[in-house]
Amino acid sequence: MERYVKVSISIPMKGRTSEVIARALKIETETISSKRVTVGVEASGCALNLKVSANDLTAMRASINSFLRWIDAVLQVYELASGKA
Repeated sequence: MERYVKVSISIPMKGRTSEVIARALKIETETISSKRVTVGVEASGCALNLKVSANDLTAMRASINSFLRWIDAVLQVYELASGKA
């Protein structure tokens, strides 16, 4: 049974930050090595939307955790690079 979840994360920065993060994570969505899960990432205004579809809850949890960590890492790099840290 396939499960589906959509996670929307508000990005507290101005400008096109959510678009930058979405582009950075798009590579990860295309190279997922598991056939148990698919992930989509898109920017919508100041929000970043993750769409996760998985065959089981374990794969879904692992994917969501991975993408949340990557989002955090990209935000930290973006803040450092833009001098906002």
